[in-house]
Amino acid sequence: MRELAQRSAKAAKEIKALITTSNGQVQEGVQLVGDTGKALETIVAEVQVINRHVSAIVESAQEQSVGLQQINTAVNQMDQDTQKNAAMVEESTAASHSLANEVASLNQLLAQFKLSQDGYPKHSSTPVRAVSGGNSPGASPVRALGRKIASAFSGNAALDTSMGHWEEF
Repeated sequence: MRELAQRSAKAAKEIKALITTSNGQVQEGVQLVGDTGKALETIVAEVQVINRHVSAIVESAQEQSVGLQQINTAVNQMDQDTQKNAAMVEESTAASHSLANEVASLNQLLAQFKLSQDGYPKHSSTPVRAVSGGNSPGASPVRALGRKIASAFSGNAALDTSMGHWEEF
């Protein structure tokens, strides 16, 4: 019995040692679980911060996208306006060339009339028939047109305006 008592005492000591070891390991486990919980809370807080940053980046990217769309629209509008301006310049150039040709034709027509030094028509031996409609001559539309064209093309040497006023033909 003694031996049985010694074995029981030895087994009790071993069980006590195992319980003490288990108790220490459980306390370490509890500490590790607590540390893990704190780490997970920190991770959750950091993930929330990252989520806010990502949301801000997404919002900023959307604003930039809208801004780029507006810039693209403005550039397209400027391109269309530039093309319209180029077309209008072409039309204006064609119109000015046409006017220059018409002025040259008008100058050729006006060159057929011979004027004396004082700007009056030279008298020819052929009698001129008077036009009915009044005794005093009115303003000549040809003379008015000649002045308008001369003022529009002031550098044109083909039309000499220094000859004075013309009289009605």
